[in-house]
Formats: sequence, C-alpha cells, structure tokens
Amino acid sequence: MALRPFTLDDANALRRAIGDSTRAVRRSETEPEGQVEVLGFLVRDGAQSIAGLARLRRVRHQTMRVTVADLEAQGLVERTPDPADARGVLISLTDAGRVTIEELRTRRSARVLAAAERVLTPEERAVLADAADVIVKLTAALETDGS
Repeated sequence: MALRPFTLDDANALRRAIGDSTRAVRRSETEPEGQVEVLGFLVRDGAQSIAGLARLRRVRHQTMRVTVADLEAQGLVERTPDPADARGVLISLTDAGRVTIEELRTRRSARVLAAAERVLTPEERAVLADAADVIVKLTAALETDGS
C-alpha cells in the first residue's frame, strides 16, 4: 500500500485539530488558564523570576505579578531569594502546587481517554497511541528550527 504524502492542507488540518482538542480539554476546567500555565512552567523549567514568567506567558510584568500573588495566596507558589541577584526573588512551586498541577494533568488526561474510549474504534485508539510519539518528535523539530 502506497503512503499518502503529508501536504500543507494536512499540516493545517493537524494544527487546527490539535488546537481545537487542547481548547476543548481546557474549557472543562475551572482553574484560570494563566495560573495553570504558570504552574506548568514552574514544573517544567524550575524556579523563575516574575519577569521570566511574564516573558514565557507573553504578558506584562504587572499581569504576572497579579497571577503570582493569586497563586501565592492559594499556597501553590512561594518566593525565595535569587542566589544570582541579591535584590531578586524567584517563584517556585510548593508541594501543594505540585499536587495541584499533577491532579489537573491527570483529570485532563482522563477526560481525553474517556472520550477516546467512547467514540473511537480500537484501531483509531491505536493510531492515537502511536501519534503521541510522532507529535512529540514534530514539536521538538518546531522548537529547534524556529519555524
């Protein structure tokens, strides 16, 4: 059987499908997405300054200060002195913040699994199981070449 080529139209359909799927999963959550993103950055990248978090989220410094203050009030992040800058502080996850982001990720994943089991055939679910590795590889290429 001949392989079908991957075209620009296919790339557009894939991009849209991933975006739509991601937004559908996020819409089911009650936590503010900006706060969830900050917790995710801290899990992946470790402690960050408020300015660094603002750059990662592409928001103003003042907006990030409010987000961090909200997370701090919930006990999900804490401020610690920056060893590289005596006047600076770093924002890091608390144990409660780690638990919160892991629970959120588990809920989101369980929702995807339940939907897949409800509407996809075993063959289609097998395709998804293989697709995750392929999408990770594609994402790595997109991040390294800046395209």
